[in-house]
Amino acid sequence: MQIDFTHCPGGVADSEELHPSFFSDTALAVQRLRQVEDAGFSRVLIDDMAGLLANMDLALLALRATGTLGVLVSHWPGIIAPVVAARQFAALEQLGAGRLSLRVPSHRNWREVREDDDLIGNLGRTDEYLTLLKRLWANAAPFDHEGAFYRVHAGFVPLKPVSGIELPFQLGGLSGIALKVAGRHADRFELPADSLQETVRLIGRVKVAAEPFGRAGRIRFSLPVQAGEGRHDWHLGRSPEAWIGRLAAFVEAGVTDFIVHGLDAADAIGAFGRKVIPQLRKTFKRHEHRPPAYRGHPVQLRRVV
Repeated sequence: MQIDFTHCPGGVADSEELHPSFFSDTALAVQRLRQVEDAGFSRVLIDDMAGLLANMDLALLALRATGTLGVLVSHWPGIIAPVVAARQFAALEQLGAGRLSLRVPSHRNWREVREDDDLIGNLGRTDEYLTLLKRLWANAAPFDHEGAFYRVHAGFVPLKPVSGIELPFQLGGLSGIALKVAGRHADRFELPADSLQETVRLIGRVKVAAEPFGRAGRIRFSLPVQAGEGRHDWHLGRSPEAWIGRLAAFVEAGVTDFIVHGLDAADAIGAFGRKVIPQLRKTFKRHEHRPPAYRGHPVQLRRVV
């Protein structure tokens, strides 16, 4: 069983409190990115407050600074035209040799559950936008498109992703229509930080939503976890086993990727890389042919917005 860890730098748009960006000092950011890679993280999340264009520059920095670290870039549909976005992301993906993926929130407020007109419109736009991106990356000739939200004339992207297929998408949401969009497009589904029981329930709903598209078994699940409080560095102390036990319960429930918030100091990144990442992976490598069943009490994680 493959277990991934995504590092979420401080000062990103999804943080509850706004702090100086992880990328404020370029030289220090390069150093930290390499420490994240050396610690065993699979990906880094790029979601800076400055917006998409800045995020593309930061993604390029991260791809150039590292050799194996995946780069997950947050991108809201509607910021730039689909053809422009498809070209820029394909170019970045080529430079990163296949290490780029897109995090596409279904709504600015990930906790939105009301299927009102605004939410439905946003999700309809997201659905059409992602369909266009995939078509632009796949088609060998220009095409026209006229939909509810986008019109494209002679749309074509000559530079394709290095893998020859579309970039991986990470989506989330709680409403029925959000799950339908995720079921159609998501390679990974980003769960809200919640109880074990609610996590299991939502994983089941996502799989049901993906069944009509033949994708119920193709979606992996990401869970945000908080490893630090605000500006204070997080320390494992003498009980990394407690962290491993908490995360293991969610792995058994179907989570395969943890988005770790609150690790920005070098010692905290290194400690997590030494004491948590390899031990959790080792635990489940022994059970990759027969995953253990969860036994125990509900696990509550701090809610990350």
